[in-house]
Amino acid sequence: MPAKVVLINPPVPSHKVWVREGRCQQWDIWGAPFPPLSLAMIARQLDNAGFETLILDAGPAGKGLGEVVARVRDFAPLLAVVATATPTLNSDLAWFCPELKKARPGISIAAIGIHVSVLPQEVLEAYPHLDFVIRGEPEITALELADSLAQGNNDPGQVPGLALRRDGRVCLTPPRPFIKNLDSLGLPLWQGIDRENYLMPIRRKPFSLISLARGCPYLCSFCTAHVYNGRRTRLRPVSRIIQEIEDNLAHGVSDFLFWTENASGNPGFLRALLDEITARGLHRKISWVCNSRPDLADGDLFEKMKRAGCWQVAFGFEFGDDHSLSLVNKGAGYNVALGLRTARLAAGAGLAVDGHFIMGYPGQKAADLRATIDYALRLPLTFAHFYAATPFPGSELYDQCLAQKLIAPGQWGTVRQDAPAMRLPGLPSPVVASHIRQAYRRFYSSPKVAWRILSLPRNPREYVNLFATSARFLRDLLRG
Repeated sequence: MPAKVVLINPPVPSHKVWVREGRCQQWDIWGAPFPPLSLAMIARQLDNAGFETLILDAGPAGKGLGEVVARVRDFAPLLAVVATATPTLNSDLAWFCPELKKARPGISIAAIGIHVSVLPQEVLEAYPHLDFVIRGEPEITALELADSLAQGNNDPGQVPGLALRRDGRVCLTPPRPFIKNLDSLGLPLWQGIDRENYLMPIRRKPFSLISLARGCPYLCSFCTAHVYNGRRTRLRPVSRIIQEIEDNLAHGVSDFLFWTENASGNPGFLRALLDEITARGLHRKISWVCNSRPDLADGDLFEKMKRAGCWQVAFGFEFGDDHSLSLVNKGAGYNVALGLRTARLAAGAGLAVDGHFIMGYPGQKAADLRATIDYALRLPLTFAHFYAATPFPGSELYDQCLAQKLIAPGQWGTVRQDAPAMRLPGLPSPVVASHIRQAYRRFYSSPKVAWRILSLPRNPREYVNLFATSARFLRDLLRG
């Protein structure tokens, strides 16, 4: 009988749906939780090695603590790999993991995620029910850990990329190098995942994440992406991405988020992918969205993306003034004028433009927050997100906050993007929170924005979905 491993996105006491995927550590406000790509990629490595796996993504499946724990008890695995994030750290490791141990005595529990990768010693010292921390890219480390445990070795200190306890002390094994050949990982294993739990907003059709690349060379001080995937960009082969698209189509999934920090970071690679999509006629079968930087694309590329099935591109515009941009080391000569030009080019190509903004960064004043709101309204955006500046461990901002005593260490539940966590001189948290609420209200009450959103649905059912999604979003907004 093969050894068993369970892979879990845990429930939370509030029953909110949390995204714990790389640097995305946020609760879902759009009704579109991400499929658990990291867990599915780990499952693929384990399955290839002969392990039996079970993925439990509690929030999207509507499973509470009791049901998840019961499934684990019945499955009887030797190892549980638990995804965690900064805002849910205490819930995941102090509320969920003890119940897991109680239901399945003898199970080993390993945590993955950016927070535990950055602070493995602190985490293992604080949470006694956690046995291991998997640091960085988790696929190969999780496989080697499971293999070691399956062979009866309960002290897998030879596995790179781990943190573990030994003789009452936390020990770190040597760091694992970033995976050079992403193609060697194969395709994610979605076996047992209900695709209907992951629906694209408005369209209400199943969607999936397809990774294009890993790594980002930029040095934005608020970002933690480099902790998980490094600063050197590693591309997946175009042929493998096409294979993954076709595999999803065979399972009834035709909507995608092309998952990478900067889809246009390597324009030659993106053009090759777009050419292959259109050459195979896939552009008539799929619909997709992506993330990019405002300084890494042009009008011709946007038009090519549109022809290949892209309908939305998201940009991190961050701020509405160049002084604030200088605070975060956005780099590459980026400025607000360039952001405006890029947004107009993307909108002119027929793409919906999604803008992401940061409110309440150290060094900002209230006037800078108002400038960001005004800038968002000047841009031809269909959607906008306004996040509180968040000092996630692993970012330069986190180190700055510790040095300047802008946050209280250990109060991780307050370090989240929907509410300000820092004590900023001259910019109190209530002021930042008030500006975030004002930003959402001004943006989504704009007639131009309303018109752009109302142009998205393609049939009566999508209009019904749009109004339902809008009502849910406004409800959450009014609740703060």
